[in-house]
Amino acid sequence: MGRDPEYLAFMRRRLTEPAAPGNGLQDARRDHAADLARSPRPPVDTVKDLIVDGPAGPLPARLYRPAAAHRPAPVLVYFHGGGWVLGDIDSYDPVVRALAAASGVAWMSVGYRRPPEDPFPAAPDDAAAAVRWVAAHAAGLGLDPRRVGVAGDSAGGQIAAVTAGRLRVPGPARPVLQVLLYPALDLRRDPPQPPDPDGLVFPPSGVDRALRAYLRGADPTRPDVSPLLDPDPGGLPPAIIATAEHDRLRPQAERHAARLRAAGVPVTLIPGTGLDHGYLGWGAFARRPAGAIAEIGAAVRNALHPTPEVPDGTKPSVQRP
Repeated sequence: MGRDPEYLAFMRRRLTEPAAPGNGLQDARRDHAADLARSPRPPVDTVKDLIVDGPAGPLPARLYRPAAAHRPAPVLVYFHGGGWVLGDIDSYDPVVRALAAASGVAWMSVGYRRPPEDPFPAAPDDAAAAVRWVAAHAAGLGLDPRRVGVAGDSAGGQIAAVTAGRLRVPGPARPVLQVLLYPALDLRRDPPQPPDPDGLVFPPSGVDRALRAYLRGADPTRPDVSPLLDPDPGGLPPAIIATAEHDRLRPQAERHAARLRAAGVPVTLIPGTGLDHGYLGWGAFARRPAGAIAEIGAAVRNALHPTPEVPDGTKPSVQRP
């Protein structure tokens, strides 16, 4: 199906905006940050900058705690998108604020090393270390160490999925939930853009170049590169997977959801009907992306604060044994 008229008008405006001058990596990083900076920053009760211990040095982090978050609050350790080479915790501040406000739980956005300066496995190494750090320091931050999950969008969804796989063994850092938002899960190739029902023409993605910079010769069939190829997904934590209908990554996310379910892993699949890759930053501009963000928030809230069952008693929250 096509996009609804309000959202389609928004997308047409986006795609007709003139490109900024410059074609280098720093120009791309600047332009990506400027695009996200146009999104409003929803109010969140508490926002605190932190430093997390990484395997190669300190990592920047930002903790978001909405007023609705209980104490000790469940927390999702979030890894931003940007095709592995773009983005940071400052540029993704509007996105994480929106997710925290929609879900009513705490989110910890963590900056990871990026290629081409630091190729694979730097980003997933940083992500795993960050989850271990959050689990170890949760109590001192007013967070629940038994309810620590991972989350990420796009390239950050790949990092979150890899981290869930790395930390699946029983222990204090094992995530209780993975939230994968239009994730990249099969890095063997850049999938083709599907025909657009509304005739929108998108600029070249540059994903091939980003993948080469990220992998720098690493085997893309490794499960810690392409989580879709995990031979034994049964031990992974419950998943919330959100897709976008007009996204070239949607088929691999749907296949991943099907494989997890077949292995006995609980999955909530949120189809981003009528939406495009990147919609987490557009909730202030059109009703449809705002509705999808609300769906994601409700799914997270229900997973980490399940609704009490009646009359048989209270359904326990998702938490680590």
